[in-house]
Amino acid sequence: MTKKTADVTWPRANARRLARQGLTAPGTPRLTSPAAVAGAMLGAHAQVLSAGELSVALRLPPGATRTDVRHALWTDRTLVKTYGPRGTVHLLPTADLPMWTGALSAVPAGKNPWPDGRAVGGARRQESVAGRRTDDTRADRRGRRGRP
Repeated sequence: MTKKTADVTWPRANARRLARQGLTAPGTPRLTSPAAVAGAMLGAHAQVLSAGELSVALRLPPGATRTDVRHALWTDRTLVKTYGPRGTVHLLPTADLPMWTGALSAVPAGKNPWPDGRAVGGARRQESVAGRRTDDTRADRRGRRGRP
């Protein structure tokens, strides 16, 4: 029994990714609730909450809005906002929270794997933060943040 391997082209790979992410046909039968969408996405990045709400709402059936996502988060409690993959804020299905908590607690904590000078850390981070504060102070004096 020999199985032939499928030929995968870039357009086919991209089409599959878009379909699996619920972006080609929002509201497919398996993606009918904000929790189902967040679960299919393995968490919606929500460092900026409005972006996470929009990301989930785009994958819901037509007519759904960010308000539906907020309702799932704050009223129904079927979504939870917590630190997820990469240590950043995500929207995760409440039902999946035990799995995520267990999986993320198994990730070893340790020394920064990047060599000095490669990652922003320690003294470089302090310089960056100090420089940003100086820029913010200068911008505040002009009454405009971030504009010359």
